[in-house]
Amino acid sequence: MRHYLNVYKTLLKLNFSAIIAYRSGFVSSIISTCLWGTFQIVWVLLLTGRVDSFYGWSKVELIFLTTNYVFIIVGLFHLIFSRNFDRFSAIIDKGELDLILLKPMDSQFLLSLWYFSFANLFRFVIGVPIIIYLIIKMGISISLMNIISYLVLVFFSMLLMYSIWLSFSTLMIWFPRLSNITTLLYNINGVSRFPPEIIYELKSFILLFLIPFTLLSAVPTKSLFQKALSGDVILLLFLALLMFYLSRKFWKFALRYYTSASS
Repeated sequence: MRHYLNVYKTLLKLNFSAIIAYRSGFVSSIISTCLWGTFQIVWVLLLTGRVDSFYGWSKVELIFLTTNYVFIIVGLFHLIFSRNFDRFSAIIDKGELDLILLKPMDSQFLLSLWYFSFANLFRFVIGVPIIIYLIIKMGISISLMNIISYLVLVFFSMLLMYSIWLSFSTLMIWFPRLSNITTLLYNINGVSRFPPEIIYELKSFILLFLIPFTLLSAVPTKSLFQKALSGDVILLLFLALLMFYLSRKFWKFALRYYTSASS
């Protein structure tokens, strides 16, 4: 474990060195990611401009749900994982996976954590004071236990999101040019910023596929409001652990069918 932590520390230093070398690109990334997050909040304000509640969620709760999704959960995901999943297709298609498999490290670890998007750290930093402001505005009494449960559920939301991305990205072992699959996942994941009650009303088979996405932001948000149902919390924890286990097994299975670029 210590060896992996040291390797990750080295990777962080290399990523930081890249920022120093390409400062203008870093600044533009900060501006674009923060503007995108701000636009999402403005969009919710416009959507709820003439209503006090939406599917049982007050206007402030909806803003909190969106902030939690855009700035915290997705912000952390982009910070740690996004760049790595975006390069999956190129690595496999160009045969660069060969070099990773030859290293004395777990291939999933290296592929998942090689790049670190420091620009999205600013999105997360902006999101925290917004959430604190919204909590004060709603007059909610937050205990230390509420904060801990919220952070734990955010972690499991991240774990579930990572596992879904890894599962679909693993398909590139067989279809290396399937690079648009991550874009599709980002679009589908957009349902997380809406109240899950909207999705539940679909009463369609498609709901089974969307259920994990509806839990990502709603469950941590409700836990902070002390409105989370125990069933939803258990479902999030169960799906996160199950998907992580299955995605890991699927990755190991897929590597058996990887064709080396040198063969």
